Amino acid sequence: MKTHPYDPETVMSYFDGELSSTEAAGVAAHLHVCPDCSKLANDFVHVSGVLTKWQVEILRPGTADAATLLKTKGRVSISGFFGWLRPSNRILVYTVAVGALCVLLFAIAVPNLIRSKMAANEASAVGSLRTLTTATIMYNDQYHHLPPSLESLRAPTLGQTHADAANLIDPTLASGSKSGYRFTYQPLGDRYTITAEAIEPEKSGRRLFSTDETGIIFSNGKPLGDESQVEKTSKTRLFDLERAARPPATMIARTVEFSIVVKDFARARTSMDALLARHRGYFAKLTVSGDSTSRGSLQASLRIPVPELDSAVTELKSFGRVEHESQSGEEVTMQHADIVARISNSREAESRLKDMLRTRTGKVADVLEVEQQISQTRGQIEQMEAELKALETRVDFATISLTLSTEFKDRVGELSPSAGTRIRNASVSGYRDFRETVIGLLVWILASGPGIVLWTAIFTLPLLWIWRRWRATQNRFQAAA
Repeated sequence: MKTHPYDPETVMSYFDGELSSTEAAGVAAHLHVCPDCSKLANDFVHVSGVLTKWQVEILRPGTADAATLLKTKGRVSISGFFGWLRPSNRILVYTVAVGALCVLLFAIAVPNLIRSKMAANEASAVGSLRTLTTATIMYNDQYHHLPPSLESLRAPTLGQTHADAANLIDPTLASGSKSGYRFTYQPLGDRYTITAEAIEPEKSGRRLFSTDETGIIFSNGKPLGDESQVEKTSKTRLFDLERAARPPATMIARTVEFSIVVKDFARARTSMDALLARHRGYFAKLTVSGDSTSRGSLQASLRIPVPELDSAVTELKSFGRVEHESQSGEEVTMQHADIVARISNSREAESRLKDMLRTRTGKVADVLEVEQQISQTRGQIEQMEAELKALETRVDFATISLTLSTEFKDRVGELSPSAGTRIRNASVSGYRDFRETVIGLLVWILASGPGIVLWTAIFTLPLLWIWRRWRATQNRFQAAA
């Protein structure tokens, strides 16, 4: 066919009617004279006739041909698979299949949802126990005893906070139930226990949580978290409790008051400085008045170490004649123990608040509230530490309130002023008083004169006008009479 002017595709296009009239005439003329191309044209016509007469048969499921087709293609649609069913039965089958699928998904998802909810409830219960522990410590620090119940930690209905409504936890937690757990608080003297039990064990939670004054949270009787850290915290907390339970040594703040009359004030003053140096004391307050060499007086508050107090008092008595002496002692043992306990509780509360700040990822307002509580707690700790230090200083150093005065002796050589001097002084004093009086009067006139003139004019002019009208009226009456 390579030597023929027309290729087989052009011949096929001729029979399909796709050529122009000029090309079709050329192909027809060539087919008429070329036997090879004429034979090829007859084959094309025969194949086209066979394809035109061929019909596709409908395959039904269940026949051998349908099974062969399914095996050949490897897949079938749902509509094709259920095509042999009636429309009503087909809808029923679809509904049953979708329902079974939903049941399967529900059976898989519900247990996971329940487990997730239980885990969230258990985490919330642990957080609530930490909140209750912190609130209990803050309550004990503020009111000096453990709260009688969880209701004592709620917010007050009206007015300010008090021992029955300390405003330390939210109302839901104060009611005793939150996030599927029931909280039970039981005070035992200076100790307490708090338990968190699932309301529905198979739905709201499976574990039982508890805590006590040590601050350790237990899950089903076992410490929750790092066992080494828990053991360390437990030992430290128990040591603090045992130390607080031990009876402290008696602490007494001693005070001595002296009033001494000395003959030589300067010598007594020097002896006092030497006494403080020997006994390692110091002046808490010192006031000197009068002539420090002859007629001086002194008021001082001395701080002397308690072991040196007796010898210092003996030396002070040797300064002169003792006119007044008193000694007293104030026991501050319970006050000291109370401050120590409050500081310990406040530090524990501060530590827990810092833990809450590190683990909290909520709103910014909540974080700022925790930071404010930490700042307030730190301020209270510093204030109580200052009180404790001052109290311990009172115990370690006795206070001596000392008054030194010089023995008075009138001098014969001191005579009263002469009569001329007294007259001159009186004249000068009288002149000064007169001058001050005149100056004061002038100042008063200059300061108050304008105001007096103004008010006089305001009240006088109307009265004068009224008086003149009245006189004119009287004159007319007399003339008419």
